[in-house]
Amino acid sequence: MNIKVTDEVDHKSYDRVVEFLVEFNNSQTEKNADEINKPIEIIVRDDKGEIIGGLYGRSIWGTLEIKTFVVKAQNRNKGIGKKIILEAEKEAKKRNCRFISLDTFSFQAPKFYEKLGFEKVGTETDFPKGFDKYYYRKNI
Repeated sequence: MNIKVTDEVDHKSYDRVVEFLVEFNNSQTEKNADEINKPIEIIVRDDKGEIIGGLYGRSIWGTLEIKTFVVKAQNRNKGIGKKIILEAEKEAKKRNCRFISLDTFSFQAPKFYEKLGFEKVGTETDFPKGFDKYYYRKNI
């Protein structure tokens, strides 16, 4: 056996490891095989065509999982974030999802998510040091 530790990701190795995980997960979740499992991308551009915000994630096993979501700093507090989340919710419903899930840090936007109906379902304290990481879920 040979174990290698590095800070450079070899994409071929990464893809292979993901294959192992997908194979195992599929073997355990056969009853969910009919769920819509695919990525989601929502991009917002300004009048000049510049990206000012976006969301990335995936629908998996009846949940739309938001992995990355941000609005450019100078475009915040204008309703753009809310519009993105509402679009994600519409898409989640089309995909027959029952929930939307995400995580955020205490210095990011927990109040924003709570105003939109997300419920905190978990907290990881002191991550990063001096802050907390919150896990949210919304029934749709």
